[in-house]
Amino acid sequence: MRNQVKWGIALIAAGCILSIAGIGIPFLFLYAVPLILIGAALIIYRAREDSIEEVYAVNEQ
Repeated sequence: MRNQVKWGIALIAAGCILSIAGIGIPFLFLYAVPLILIGAALIIYRAREDSIEEVYAVNEQ
């Protein structure tokens, strides 16, 4: 499993835990939503790094 996926899962899990805890303390939702979004973005865009490096290597030659 790639490092981006591990971090994405960890951030989503942390965001879910904060959102569950946020039922009693509403301001925790402000911290939970960005964590979930960043975790999802890490998982969705994990392959972009490889394609960017390939384009950069071709342009360098």
